[in-house]
Amino acid sequence: MNATGKRIAITYQETHYDLCNQRCPDWVHPYAYQNGSENMSDAGCGIFSLVNASYYLGGQEIIPEELADFSCRNGGRGDDGTDRPALLAAMQEKGWAEKCGFVYQFDGLRNDLDTLHDHLMQGNAALCNLRVGHIVALVGARIQDGEKQVLAADPYSESADDRVKDAVRELIPGSEVISPIRNKQKMICGWRKTNALFWVSLSTVRDFNLLHRLKKGEG
Repeated sequence: MNATGKRIAITYQETHYDLCNQRCPDWVHPYAYQNGSENMSDAGCGIFSLVNASYYLGGQEIIPEELADFSCRNGGRGDDGTDRPALLAAMQEKGWAEKCGFVYQFDGLRNDLDTLHDHLMQGNAALCNLRVGHIVALVGARIQDGEKQVLAADPYSESADDRVKDAVRELIPGSEVISPIRNKQKMICGWRKTNALFWVSLSTVRDFNLLHRLKKGEG
């Protein structure tokens, strides 16, 4: 069995997605806090989620390594991961938000899930946590069987994670990620299959930031 590479290209509901796969060990570019040793495969979920959101919003092609370097230079790399408000503020101030196809209005409406759902229904995007310590992009919304749901583009494809799986409502075919399971000696002892694009109950979303899609002619 072959592990999935750095990108996953799929089309779902007439929208094309080119998703970053953080589980791929080839993301070796450093993304360290001060003198740490983390690389993008270890700690780049915030960067990859922004790239995934940018692609969905119709922004310019963003090279993840360049965005990671920008984050480190501009206060977006905290000691516990990506500082989303700091990074988004720097991106807005220095023109990167426009390159990525959005405007950031400093709105982290962390408890207003209905506002988030309405925002996504209008074709916008958001960054959020589905569980503490991991950032994903939200790139769609719907109401299914009376429940409000959102479409998560998850760079670490945690659809089967015990902290997330009970809120998952649908896995998107074509977004599967195959990655090795290693033992303590780093030997491959099995394989896991997860999904990078999946519908999840709105109720599980926490700590989100809204990304407002740029319309043509805006800038």
